[in-house]
Amino acid sequence: MKRVVRILIAIALCGALVVPVTGAQASGWRVERQTVTQHNVLIDEDACGDYGVEWDINLTADIFTFFDGQDRRVKQVVHITEDNTVKNTVTGLTLPDSPVNFVQTSFFDRETGALEKIFIVGTSVNVRRGKQRLVDRGPILIDGQTREILWSAGPHPVREEMNGSADIRLALPAFCDILA
Repeated sequence: MKRVVRILIAIALCGALVVPVTGAQASGWRVERQTVTQHNVLIDEDACGDYGVEWDINLTADIFTFFDGQDRRVKQVVHITEDNTVKNTVTGLTLPDSPVNFVQTSFFDRETGALEKIFIVGTSVNVRRGKQRLVDRGPILIDGQTREILWSAGPHPVREEMNGSADIRLALPAFCDILA
């Protein structure tokens, strides 16, 4: 069953990337592509009460931005891979958060340029400690203005900590149990 789901996700992603590109060439749309590498360290010393959480994020993002015939940004598809760690700031326990691999598609209003919706599919957190596992994966739809989760399937404990915010630091308490 897992293989069927992965194949369906792969087909959907190919369609999201390939079909607009070929359509863009024929209709005057254009696509800009760039690759970005980022390193972020997020720390909340009080995330878990008696101890804090440090999330060391190393990401690479392949970004495809789609513009319509009037040069308005309408969609952005970002394929993100990460090799991260999470750490208990008191004991020093450090766990890998890897592999992380997801696609985030943002949709923009053509008239105002405002971010309307964000659709994410894939695995955005993957931490293991013995038999314990913390994963945030599966499709999720987020309102672009309020950042509230509109719909999701699969476990999303980390995204749920951020519900209503774009501040990733708010997600750090989701790691408390696995770092205890």
